[in-house]
Amino acid sequence: MSTVDRIIADLNYLEAAWPNLVTLKLPGTARAWVERPRPHTITAPVEPDQLGLAGVPRPAPADVDVLDLLWQIATVADDLARTVCEVVDLGPDFLPDAPASVDPRPWLAVVIAWMPQAHRDDDRTAPWVAQQLRTPVAAAARLLGDIRDGQALNAICPWCAGRSTDGTTGCRTLQVHHPSARADDEDPDELIVCFGTNCGPPSSACGQRWHGHPAWPRREWDWLASQLTAPATESRTA
Repeated sequence: MSTVDRIIADLNYLEAAWPNLVTLKLPGTARAWVERPRPHTITAPVEPDQLGLAGVPRPAPADVDVLDLLWQIATVADDLARTVCEVVDLGPDFLPDAPASVDPRPWLAVVIAWMPQAHRDDDRTAPWVAQQLRTPVAAAARLLGDIRDGQALNAICPWCAGRSTDGTTGCRTLQVHHPSARADDEDPDELIVCFGTNCGPPSSACGQRWHGHPAWPRREWDWLASQLTAPATESRTA
């Protein structure tokens, strides 16, 4: 998946997630969490491109985190739409009449429509837009309990002990990954990939690799969950 395709997927995600995020302002709204009380449980939406409220609902009062996220999405939508329109030399008539603070979705739609052209006109556009979207998209997925590409599991790999490149162990090196479809594989399986340093489970524990990293398809997730360990409160350096 190209950077532009990933950006459009993130923009579509925020568009679809907005109504659910708005409801979280209300006291007592059920909130879903990926990091549920059973940290070894691994779940995923039926389809990777669909929103899936995975997790155990819990009552959630209105809090500043939700309000801050709504403000952040509206601000980012406004900024991205104005920037993309400027790059492709569009006038203000292409921007929505209502401010993004009322509803950012029309502003996100402008970015979706003109993002490919903007990146063709200036190849610095996509990396910048992707950077602006990273934080609000991750925060929205966390609040809604959605499992998205690149999300880290709340568990530690038992074969590398969650070892990072600087030698720290206890890191969350296991991530959900949705490979792009290949010509000979129109429905690629979602993977859990360990990006830990020198992670080398035996072939009996992992028979698949993704770009040199051990990977487990969805059919093996229940078994993998039984092998994982809960993260410690703090990581340590080996």
